[in-house]
Amino acid sequence: MAETRKTKERQGISSKVQEFLAEPIPVGVGWRHVFGSVLLLFVAVQLLTGVLLALVYSPSTIAAYESVRYIDNHVVFGAFIRGLHHWTASAFVIVLVVHMLRAFLYAAYKSPRRGTWVAGVSLLVVVLGFAFTGYLLPWDMKAYFATRVGIEVGASAPVLGSMIAKLIQGGSELGELTLTRFYALHVIVLPLILFLILGIHLYYVRMLKITPPWKRNDEPVHYEETFYPKQLARDQIAVAAVFLVVAWIAFKAGAPLEAKADPTTTTYVPRPDWYFYGLYQLLRIFQGPFEIVGTVILPTLFFLALFGLPFIDKSPERALGKRRFAVMSGLFTFLVILVLTVWGGFESAREVAGAKTRAAELTVVSQPDMRAADPVAGRKLFESLRCASCHSGASHGVNIPPGLEFTGSKFQSDWLQQYLREPYRMRWADTNLRPVDRMPDFNLTEEESVNIAAILMQKKDAQRIGETGIDWADSDSTAIANGKQLVAEYACTGCHVIGEKGVNLGPALNRVGSKLQPDYIFRLVLAPAEVIPDTPMKDNQLWEDEAETIVRYLNTLR
Repeated sequence: MAETRKTKERQGISSKVQEFLAEPIPVGVGWRHVFGSVLLLFVAVQLLTGVLLALVYSPSTIAAYESVRYIDNHVVFGAFIRGLHHWTASAFVIVLVVHMLRAFLYAAYKSPRRGTWVAGVSLLVVVLGFAFTGYLLPWDMKAYFATRVGIEVGASAPVLGSMIAKLIQGGSELGELTLTRFYALHVIVLPLILFLILGIHLYYVRMLKITPPWKRNDEPVHYEETFYPKQLARDQIAVAAVFLVVAWIAFKAGAPLEAKADPTTTTYVPRPDWYFYGLYQLLRIFQGPFEIVGTVILPTLFFLALFGLPFIDKSPERALGKRRFAVMSGLFTFLVILVLTVWGGFESAREVAGAKTRAAELTVVSQPDMRAADPVAGRKLFESLRCASCHSGASHGVNIPPGLEFTGSKFQSDWLQQYLREPYRMRWADTNLRPVDRMPDFNLTEEESVNIAAILMQKKDAQRIGETGIDWADSDSTAIANGKQLVAEYACTGCHVIGEKGVNLGPALNRVGSKLQPDYIFRLVLAPAEVIPDTPMKDNQLWEDEAETIVRYLNTLR
């Protein structure tokens, strides 16, 4: 009986295989329909290489970077495996987009295949989720700062932005909890969702068959061949060719790995992997109060349009010539995304090259001499850029944007010049919530930044921020250690980030010693409201010697 049951099971499997191979193929199906099989190959490669990497990888901010380097340098074929995982991810996005574009042109999204299309769009969302959670895992500079910008994009959403950021980040700052959460999403949650959606998609494809090219549902379909042998051969050739190309790239190039993440640096230019270049370019286009257009409105409308396409275009026509508006709209959208992606890649490369050039220049020569500045030219440029339209009032309250009435008493000139050339977001409207306003990058030359800095450094307030007469350079190790202890006792990290500790509410203090003048810090920590009226900064009622000791410690953070 057992043998008879096994024989029937084998016969059942054999009949299913034969049925699959003998599936009739509509006329017009050919090489343009091989992308689905290539995507299944990518799923298998990602699963296999992901499991192999997970056997060695350590999801900890302390050990993640070192475990990735260990994979590259010591695990047998480790660099190739990681390279294959990396390049397959990029190829996955490309082939999936081509696959969806082919389905769009063939109108394969129309009834009765609406479910097939919705499942396909859901796969795109999941793949982008894999990309976003995956590139944090190496814990290098690119991973850290690109992810931080991505979280800020989520935080810009109205009403729920702060909650979304905390949910993604796993806490008040990007650190251990973030990496653990991203790792869990990447290796457990998203794979389960992927297999579920993929199963639904394949079920619909199998049940509804391949869409007859250009045919209406009520038109007769002609079948001249079956899936085996010609279409199966095409799929196998495409799968083998694509795998060989990706494997060759992985073998030659491996996977990129930059320096270990340093959250304290302010000079690194964040940039994502190429498939998010378009979104990053939107962030450059829409700034200030319009930032939400690039971060939330346009991406949301795009995906709503993708999901809603089968329910918007209800015409039974599939021929290109009979649905001109839909085809032109789709191709225009694709072209816009392509342009934004290329543009974003170009801008990212330009910014990185500029940062490297400036870094090289700074290692050779000192900061520009303020004596060579031209205050007249600086004032004209200040007015032409309409700087006063944002910095119109005096420093007050949350101080966003800050007043400029005592800039010369507040900032160090070297930092101010560098910031004018490379502005970055450093203000927080609330805990982990970036304000909508931010300093735009005017692409100033070195000479222009020096000229503007020269007029700003003339703005001083001797009454509020007079010179203390303290020699801040004469700080011994004991005073610095005592200052660090006082910072901990007064819970300064309850509002400020120092190193990897603290809360993003007030400005980060990681490099405050090279940013602010010690006399200004002293006056601010001693009597915050006297420097900035109605400031949310807590007045700890410090003694002057306590304030001095704290400043001596903060002055070492550079």
